[in-house]
Amino acid sequence: MNLNKLAAYFLPAFAMFSISALTMFGAFGTDKENLAIFSLSLIIVYPITFIIQGVSCAIHHYSVIPAIGISLIAFIIIFFVVIGGNNTIYGVYYFALFGAGYGITYMLRRMKK
Repeated sequence: MNLNKLAAYFLPAFAMFSISALTMFGAFGTDKENLAIFSLSLIIVYPITFIIQGVSCAIHHYSVIPAIGISLIAFIIIFFVVIGGNNTIYGVYYFALFGAGYGITYMLRRMKK
């Protein structure tokens, strides 16, 4: 497996695990600052990584199922095990953004041909 494929499959999972670990261990200062960083990553960083993952899968013709599967399993681990919340709407939102990134890139590539 080459480096591009690893990045395409594991980018959102790595981002979720690393930001969650850093905020849990207080790497950004006080509890309030860590919560702000985590909230910001929920709204901005994670969706961007899912869009990038979808675009990367469409450009390189990688399989969609393993890519989204790995990312959604990471989401489940972070939100249901570590945080203990029931935020399934974020999973749907991230899945939709992955689909949008993949679909738009796929259609643009088809129009070029």
